Amino acid sequence: MMITWQGSRGVLSRGGRLLNESIHMNELDDADRELLRVLQSGIPLTSQPFKEIGERAGLSEAETIERIQNMLDQGIMRKVGAIISPRNLGYVSTLAAINAPEAEVEEVAELINGYKGVTHNYLREGEPNIWFTMTEPDPETLDKNLSDIEKAAGHPVRRMPVEKLYKIGVKFDI
Repeated sequence: MMITWQGSRGVLSRGGRLLNESIHMNELDDADRELLRVLQSGIPLTSQPFKEIGERAGLSEAETIERIQNMLDQGIMRKVGAIISPRNLGYVSTLAAINAPEAEVEEVAELINGYKGVTHNYLREGEPNIWFTMTEPDPETLDKNLSDIEKAAGHPVRRMPVEKLYKIGVKFDI
């Protein structure tokens, strides 16, 4: 589950634990920053990928794994894994938004997060205040799930399907 709250509310991540809003780059040591730079390039397809990553970052394999686990635990990294291209597998997705009264925000966010096709879920200022992305195997499932959310939440869901994809992915200058 990933709900990003605006302002000073923090980030709910990794098992529902409330994390600080951010960890500043100067709080990471040089080895963690270098490891993050190397990891952004991808995981090598070798029999010992973490050994190779460690060599590129100037670390041992064991230290590489330990540092990655620490960054996962701190919420600096969300996961180590493949980024699948749902569009290339025939899936459909949409950006969606719903306006929930303050007293219902947690309940509506949990409702939305209950769908396995939800990849992001954000609380934002203004109306609508909850924005999320949903990806499903076909348009019928996507529409049914969004309609079910509308019915259960008691509020309309604004659907904003992808018309043209401009950019996916980011590399941070660490």
